[in-house]
Amino acid sequence: MTAQDRVLIQTVVLLMVIVQGETQVGCVFGGSCVLPCRFQPNSDTILHWVKKNGENVQVHSYYKDQDQLGYQDPLYKGRTSLFLDQISGGNASLRLARVNLQDQGRYLCYTSTSQDNQETFVTLTVRAPVARVDIVLVNNTVTCQSGGIYPRPQLTWSVSPRPATVLQNTTEVHEDDQGLYDISGSLRTVYNDTESTYSCSVQNEHSARKATMRQHPPMQSGPKSEVLLPCNASGLYDITWTFNHDQTILRKQAGQEKPQVEPEWQQHVRELSESGSLLLYVTSSAKSEGTYRCTLRYADETDVTRIELKILEDPSEEGSYRTHYLLSIPFLLVILSIFVIISLYIKQRKAKETQHSPQEKNPLSVIRG
Repeated sequence: MTAQDRVLIQTVVLLMVIVQGETQVGCVFGGSCVLPCRFQPNSDTILHWVKKNGENVQVHSYYKDQDQLGYQDPLYKGRTSLFLDQISGGNASLRLARVNLQDQGRYLCYTSTSQDNQETFVTLTVRAPVARVDIVLVNNTVTCQSGGIYPRPQLTWSVSPRPATVLQNTTEVHEDDQGLYDISGSLRTVYNDTESTYSCSVQNEHSARKATMRQHPPMQSGPKSEVLLPCNASGLYDITWTFNHDQTILRKQAGQEKPQVEPEWQQHVRELSESGSLLLYVTSSAKSEGTYRCTLRYADETDVTRIELKILEDPSEEGSYRTHYLLSIPFLLVILSIFVIISLYIKQRKAKETQHSPQEKNPLSVIRG
């Protein structure tokens, strides 16, 4: 074979490689994703998926009518698969499971048949959307936080109707070992401000969520009675009632007929209204007095109502205490009077005994006589 023949063969082979356009695919962190690739089917099909990351990283191979994973990079082990029943129809798409940030990059789908060769490029990007935002008020500090986000998020505040009540605003962002971001912001406010509403928004270029904290005016109730804790829901929602920040009272997801009440609260929960208000039986200040929170979660927003409940002293117990106190006063006066009479009697008796006793003679008077 002459040099001219070899050049001709190489030229023919190069002409037979068909390069398709590049496709952009966005995947959610932790989920599954499909990298699309189609080719003209024929006999002797060979498929190679390769990540072009400076050097070629073997992702998945198929030939001789079966998967060939002997050279697969360990990063992709157990996470890749083809649509085997669709290869004969020209589908060489790759399914990638448990997507992580290291999967981002440019991929080559190489297909070869007895008829031609084809190259298709797919660029994969990964995002971790803002899934939830939590907001809490402790003393005079409002805290808003969210986590597991990518790319890097931002946090903004809105205070109404009195922004001047905010004394200090701080925000912190941390990256975890998976490359995802956690964000936390706090506002230090005027102590015991029950008029302001605090809203916190966490967003990046792909997603956004909002959380709002509303403070209901303080409520009072007597012990061993029922009290209605208000909450105002609209539309489909998930609801959670909590006590003192860490005790869950009940949960109810959108579409559920009945809430799931925690065992220790089943004797106290009387009713959950359609609006989310909670009818609660309270006992004593030690067990029922504190902070109640109604948390409503919608598609892209969280709404929190915070209520401080004060349990007043039991009037019957107070009256009983006063009755016992008043009854004890006359009793003490009688005892005191008896004590005074006995003391006076003893003193008078001693005085009489002194008057009737014979006087002692002075020995000097007898000598002098």
